[in-house]
Amino acid sequence: MVPPLRRHVLHAHLRTWRPYTLWYIGLVGLAGAGVTAGRHDWWRLVAAWATPTIGWIGGHYLSDYFDRNLDAISKPHRPIPSGQLSPRAALICGIVCLAGVGGLSIAGSWYAVLIAVLAAASIVAYGRGLKARGLAGNVVRGALGTLTLLYGAAMVAAPAQWTLVPFVLTFWAHDISSNLVGTLRDVTGDRAGGYRTVPVRHGIRVAVLTALAWYCVALLAATLGGWTVEHQPARTAYLVALVPAVALGLAAFRSLLAQQHRLSMRTALRAHELLVLERVWLAATVVGLGLGMTLAGLLLAPALAMTWWTQSNLRAGYEFGPASTGGTRVPTEEAAVRRSPHQPSTPD
Repeated sequence: MVPPLRRHVLHAHLRTWRPYTLWYIGLVGLAGAGVTAGRHDWWRLVAAWATPTIGWIGGHYLSDYFDRNLDAISKPHRPIPSGQLSPRAALICGIVCLAGVGGLSIAGSWYAVLIAVLAAASIVAYGRGLKARGLAGNVVRGALGTLTLLYGAAMVAAPAQWTLVPFVLTFWAHDISSNLVGTLRDVTGDRAGGYRTVPVRHGIRVAVLTALAWYCVALLAATLGGWTVEHQPARTAYLVALVPAVALGLAAFRSLLAQQHRLSMRTALRAHELLVLERVWLAATVVGLGLGMTLAGLLLAPALAMTWWTQSNLRAGYEFGPASTGGTRVPTEEAAVRRSPHQPSTPD
């Protein structure tokens, strides 16, 4: 039996990992390996999945470390501001994860090492300051999806193949869109903390339409990627498999557009939750294009189930506090800011 104090600490780490987001990034790495002609040895495919996942966890630790002052204002229930996880522990865990990514990348190629370094630099740059600087932060954050795709490709071959180009744009544009939607639930807290995100600078409507435009670019690029495949049955299966992803994505944006003038934190979160499920489907579909739809289906089913279950059981509490999981009313952003004893501080 795990002692209560240790169980408390382990739960803080688990919440920091955001397990409802973990399944996506590994699938993107595997997709990069799959659509690239090269050495599809089992260990290379496993590395293409596992290494970005470790880096993703490290990025969450560092993100929470850099956001600790902001979270103290609007989300004091999170592990670091609540005292469940020390800033030093979060920083060390983040560095260890990124060091692990570097070590695993050496087993691949110098391309993989270079891409891993670029990804680590992007994580630090985003958390250290670009997150607070509007669209530039969204673009850098979106680049992590593209770098993950290229990393997977680098594990099996030199990632300089034309088949990758549409998917480079797909995951870059998609992650910009998803990241923009993620900022919609934090407008008041971001404003109080000095973060100049797109919705803080230009309003909810502009942010929603900008996110929708990037999402449309991602869908067009994903469709183009399917049409470049010469094998017609594989192309047809891929394009058909994209349909549910499109349906989920459009459902998310429909809710945002319908309430853009009075958007609640809960609606913004629900829209992002749909996009989290949608991007798992999208990444698995690209995996299927390169490695076969049977394998994609075997990976997609548990990934979707775990994403749905962890979002249902963990995410509302992480975003809104423990009270939101017990059926009570979720507080407004203004109330969340008022209840914090900390003064707003501009990010480092």
